[in-house]
Amino acid sequence: MQVYNIEIITQDGETVHFECGTDEDVITAGIRQDVILMSSCREGGCATCKALCTDGEYELVKCTVQALPPEEEEEGFVLLCRTFPRSNLTLEVPYTADRISDSTVERDFFAEVVSITPIASNVMQLKMRRLHSDAEGGASGVTFEPGQFFDIQIPGTEHWRSFSPASLPNPDGTLEFLIRILPYGIFSNYLGDGAHPGQTVRVRGPSGSFYIRENGLRPRYFVAGGTGLAPIVAMVRQMSDRGDPHETRLYFGVNKDEDVFYFQELAALAEGMPNLTAQICILHAGPDWKGVRSNPVEALRLDLEASGGKPDLYLCGPPGMIDATYRTCIALGIPEGNICTEKFLPSGSTSAEGEKAPEMSQ
Repeated sequence: MQVYNIEIITQDGETVHFECGTDEDVITAGIRQDVILMSSCREGGCATCKALCTDGEYELVKCTVQALPPEEEEEGFVLLCRTFPRSNLTLEVPYTADRISDSTVERDFFAEVVSITPIASNVMQLKMRRLHSDAEGGASGVTFEPGQFFDIQIPGTEHWRSFSPASLPNPDGTLEFLIRILPYGIFSNYLGDGAHPGQTVRVRGPSGSFYIRENGLRPRYFVAGGTGLAPIVAMVRQMSDRGDPHETRLYFGVNKDEDVFYFQELAALAEGMPNLTAQICILHAGPDWKGVRSNPVEALRLDLEASGGKPDLYLCGPPGMIDATYRTCIALGIPEGNICTEKFLPSGSTSAEGEKAPEMSQ
């Protein structure tokens, strides 16, 4: 077996080197040498391990088009969990060096289910509290970057699903998830039939590179579809807590009136954050709806055309909404580097039942 050198270049210009054989993927080789790069499904179905190959030859196998569109593959983007080197490789990853950990860092923990509450026609709020690893039990703090996700194992099974918290890191270890309920979803069935307060579940994380980038005082616009609101609202809550002065706009889209959730929470957030404008957009609104009657992409387009601004954009939700928003932004002259996306992939090919790959909350 031929062994090649892998050079990882992070967003802040740091480099990491390790070796990778021709018969192993880059993620696996890194783990073998105590270099834990960001990844999730490890099956080519999500975009967590996406990187840009700037030098070298490789074989790329079994990637979904949702995670790696053909146009990105042509540009040299790869999914590291599906990349097998055929020469030395130089790879640029979209996160800073502090996001790379080693295998001595404990990422698995147990949490107790606190509550399961319906908050819309097809959305449940799941609250958990992290437990100590010792036999005494109790709560322990939880740390993550708002926008990242955790994997949750369905008790008694080998199934894991991934969800982003809407809550912020806190010393109490509380995690709040917003989960779309689907008729045949594995996690949906668990919430309906098996989950109950006091139950202990295994959790892994955090993972993911979807979080706020520090780019000076450029305005920040957030677009969320369905339960893609969870990581978006966590980011905005972080801005509120820090007192960030950036002009901030949040566009939250659902299909029907009964699909709306987090109305009061968004109103309270906007009230306490003078630089925030939050719009709920209902595509098929009923006669009593007084807000925006369109999808969030159209609402964003109108505002961008009116202002002529070039904000940073954070997009989270179904692939169709993400792609439409991205095209709109590019057409209006927004630089690609200003746009950060997180797609919730459809159920099936190593992705989620309306949740983020491998199965996150949309």
